[in-house]
Amino acid sequence: MSTLEYRLSSVVLRILGWVFNLLPGQPNRVVLATARLDHLEGNLLAIHDAIRRLRPDADLVLLLEPYGYGLGAKLRYLSRTVRGVYHVRTAGLVVIDNAWLPVHVAPHPARTTVVQVWHATGALKRFGVDTVVPPAQPERTFLHRHYDWVVTSGERSREPWSRALRTPVHRVIALGSPRTDVFFDAEAVAAARSRVHAAHPGLADRRLVLWAPTFRGRGRARTGSAGIDGTRLRALLPDGWVLAIKTHPNVDPAVQSTAGFDVVGRPDEDLNDWLCAADVLVTDYSSSLFEWALLRRPLVLAVEDLEAYELDPGLYLDVRTELVGAKVGDTEAAARAIVDGNIDQAAWDGFIDAHMGACDGRAAERFVERFLPRP
Repeated sequence: MSTLEYRLSSVVLRILGWVFNLLPGQPNRVVLATARLDHLEGNLLAIHDAIRRLRPDADLVLLLEPYGYGLGAKLRYLSRTVRGVYHVRTAGLVVIDNAWLPVHVAPHPARTTVVQVWHATGALKRFGVDTVVPPAQPERTFLHRHYDWVVTSGERSREPWSRALRTPVHRVIALGSPRTDVFFDAEAVAAARSRVHAAHPGLADRRLVLWAPTFRGRGRARTGSAGIDGTRLRALLPDGWVLAIKTHPNVDPAVQSTAGFDVVGRPDEDLNDWLCAADVLVTDYSSSLFEWALLRRPLVLAVEDLEAYELDPGLYLDVRTELVGAKVGDTEAAARAIVDGNIDQAAWDGFIDAHMGACDGRAAERFVERFLPRP
């Protein structure tokens, strides 16, 4: 978004916001909103299901409207934000999992509670307004303002998330990440694994290695990772292993090489399903490693560009000393670590306690009880 686009849209939305403030409130209305995807997933999906189960009389509204970079996409998004501002000014509860302009453009009335649940867990790579290289304008001005509460996965991430999301630390609460509840339900884990096998029959009865990297760069310039050579890794793995890649949802699949992989995960497939199905996770600086910790399976970290990543966007943890798993700098080392499959259960225990200590399979239920208490 350019500075001119932001200034024009903010004037329009602020004026409309003042008008909407005069309308009757809807205290029973719960809005789940995201500009990331056109469907529910992750924390919003888990919260949605918990509300349906525990508070069936709630008036649920879904605003699933991804942001786009072309002129047409921007105009469509702007028109949708008008509806978003209406709900932010009138609903009882608004839950978002990413930056969302209707929240940030101006303060909302006290009758509305806005909760940021973010779409990731833990605190590894610096994000939001807390990156080493600050966001460009106008994002530096308007991003991550006016949250009433932020919900995180454990005590260790409260202070980093406070800085990244511009929210006082006492309003960043470790209720647990609802998207992790599945990992505490053996039947749900088995069902997720079955969904992946049904969609990709070639995975059955083979050991699955999942390469799930995060992105580099920002906005339209985002790219995938070159840390693993799929063709080379495929050649180095023994018979009986299958190699899959799940690209980051915010990366254009065209900019992430998939050569050599037996299976390429679809963009609409949930990463948590893939984690449940995988025997070994290979990633880099992705927050998926925090969720993976709950499964206590072998982890390989491809961090050949660690020094560059520490400079931009920056890291909250020292990868060399604070992360569990094998750290490798090339594909050959990754192959050796995959086959070795070492697991340090004591290290996992300490890591989980620090970063995922509030995750126990009941995070979605706790969220509902905290923000939608019974009359």
